[in-house]
Amino acid sequence: MSRQLEFRIDADAIRPIVQYVRGFLLELGEELATPNGAPGDDEIMTDFWSRDLLNSQRKDITAIAELFDDDFMETGRATVDEEDVDLVLKGCTVIRLKLRESTLASIDDELLESGELRLSELTNEQESGYGAYVLFASLQELIISRMDP
Repeated sequence: MSRQLEFRIDADAIRPIVQYVRGFLLELGEELATPNGAPGDDEIMTDFWSRDLLNSQRKDITAIAELFDDDFMETGRATVDEEDVDLVLKGCTVIRLKLRESTLASIDDELLESGELRLSELTNEQESGYGAYVLFASLQELIISRMDP
């Protein structure tokens, strides 16, 4: 029997972040979070490589969309089946990469990772992106901490 990890999060507190991220999920279903070409110059291999990465990414973001579905928005309760943990972790990474490449591109990596940003200096868009970045980083840390060694 598969084990489930359960999380309770104040849905009202993160509702704006989830709504903000849903736009990125649509984009990430159609394009890779970061450019990633196949090794070598073979056009057929590059096309195959990109399609395979995109298909994998779609599975990852689907796991995130299912985690923060309408049921979650009503209850604040999210569950992850043990066999889907990798998908959720990769989905979090995909979203964070996309935010890093777009909304948060002008913010230094050190500041972003240290959390020492001055929110008053961010635009509204950057503040939303940073909130999402922190949410998905925290979710990754929480999942990893709850996994058996």
